[in-house]
Amino acid sequence: MASGTGEPPSGVALFAWVKQELLDAISRGEFSPDEPFITQREIVERFGVSTTTAVRALNELVTDGVVVRRRGRGTFVAERGTSRLPAPSGPPAIAYVSPDRRAGVHDAELLSGLSVETAALGYQLMVAHTRSRAHEEQVLRAIAAGRAQAVVLFAHDRSTAAGVVEELRRAGVVSVLVDRYLPSLPTDAVLFDDFAVGYDVTTAMIDRGHRSMGVLWSETDVTSVRDRLAGHRRALRDRGLPELPERSALRPFSRLDPAGRQRRLRALLESGEPLTALLFGNAPTLAIAVSDLLAMDVGVPGSMELASMDQSIPDAVSPLSVVSARLPTREMGRRAARLVHERLQGSAEPARHIVLPAELQVAAPGRNTLVVSGAEGVGVRMSGGGAPEASGQRA
Repeated sequence: MASGTGEPPSGVALFAWVKQELLDAISRGEFSPDEPFITQREIVERFGVSTTTAVRALNELVTDGVVVRRRGRGTFVAERGTSRLPAPSGPPAIAYVSPDRRAGVHDAELLSGLSVETAALGYQLMVAHTRSRAHEEQVLRAIAAGRAQAVVLFAHDRSTAAGVVEELRRAGVVSVLVDRYLPSLPTDAVLFDDFAVGYDVTTAMIDRGHRSMGVLWSETDVTSVRDRLAGHRRALRDRGLPELPERSALRPFSRLDPAGRQRRLRALLESGEPLTALLFGNAPTLAIAVSDLLAMDVGVPGSMELASMDQSIPDAVSPLSVVSARLPTREMGRRAARLVHERLQGSAEPARHIVLPAELQVAAPGRNTLVVSGAEGVGVRMSGGGAPEASGQRA
């Protein structure tokens, strides 16, 4: 077989070019059914492509019945009598990949919007949840070797998948990230305006009279969280309040065991000026912290209000927080599906980020909200929605 020294035509995916080159070689009689077919490693060497591209090209030839795999012997060109035309494979497939631990309200809402829109556009949606960063890479490589034409990726905290996403691109698989992006790799992404979320939630709490706040996070090394922290700090600066790194540092909270979380809370409560508010990077972290506060034996000087940088109940106001951000999560899924569709239809525009604004929710006067209080031990009480009376507040 001649070496693959040519270049793929403009606009043709690498895997499709390799596949066609192999089909042409078979039609010229360069391979016969009684001799092993070219291997994955040989494809990589001859065509200068990635392993992912080679695997996908071979898998498509197997799916089309052009070559067959024989256990213990390898891959061979199919006998002419058994070779078949490609069978109808159903609608084009899109894969959605997200971490197991995100399989809550936020993930469900995003998936709801994505599934409705992909169905309307005529695609089949496959869903995969990943257990770890390493598993995330394995799943993405399996997608590249399978029949999915695109992947919508909700990446892990501290994701190492940038290299695999680049392999997907070279293999002709469209990639769109949601909720967060990979700073080292230009890709399409649909995001929330996370800087504004951090800024607006913090400003609303300042407007309620709070001057002494702490922030707790679940994830620590994703762009969404970093942008929310940047917005929080900017709001403090704009209002002339000090930035206290020990009260907002990107350290994991929800991943700690209960004893570790309570130590973190105790350190916040006992540091410097008494806290009058706790902010949370997301609603699940808020709920975990409330449970931990109730289990602690340390008191809260005065009382303390809670705020979240997203919402726990779709289309409703949570009683746990006096301020929260309602994120357009379903719309994120819909926009991701449309962006995938544009790329699969041949759009060659540069990669772009679609940024969706959030809606700020502030407890109305008279609405009951949760307030954490207790001089001898932590307890909760329902407040009528006004700012708490606590030491360190200004009118």
